[in-house]
Amino acid sequence: MKTLTGLLLLLITLLTGCSSYRITRNQADKTATWSAYRTFAFVDTNRIDPSPREAYQATVEQIKQAVAAELANRGYQQTKDNPDLLVNIGAVVKEKTQTRQTTINEAPLYIGQRRYQWRSQEVPVGTYQEGTVNLHIVDAQRNALIWDVAISSVLNRQQVTPVQIGEAISKVFSKFPGNR
Repeated sequence: MKTLTGLLLLLITLLTGCSSYRITRNQADKTATWSAYRTFAFVDTNRIDPSPREAYQATVEQIKQAVAAELANRGYQQTKDNPDLLVNIGAVVKEKTQTRQTTINEAPLYIGQRRYQWRSQEVPVGTYQEGTVNLHIVDAQRNALIWDVAISSVLNRQQVTPVQIGEAISKVFSKFPGNR
């Protein structure tokens, strides 16, 4: 009984301690003077595609709110008039194939020619969706990219919640090179 309880506690610790978000890209401009920036604004993405789906627009708005909160916590103020920083957000969902590698135990029995070879191969076992949020922060005066970061996660079949978005953006901003 003690072993089962200990195993259960270990499993709970592992599940709660692991983050399901991966930062897949984090590149910062080393020459940027972050202390000089005071304000930010979001790039208007509606001019690129004025009619994305409602679910996409709602998700992007939640991402914007989370990013604005993180930047405000670091001392930046959101403005529409001549901002120091421009924030561009992109979100993509891709369907991916899950694979596994075959083992020698799965090789067919073969008797005959001497030149027979068996090779391990990737076998598709299922599909899943992976969502990626790209965040670009641009120096508005120089029109230069100063921080480029992306975070990915496997999506479940349910809609992404604002809490999950907040957790992902919080993880991204743990790597933020600007004011802390």
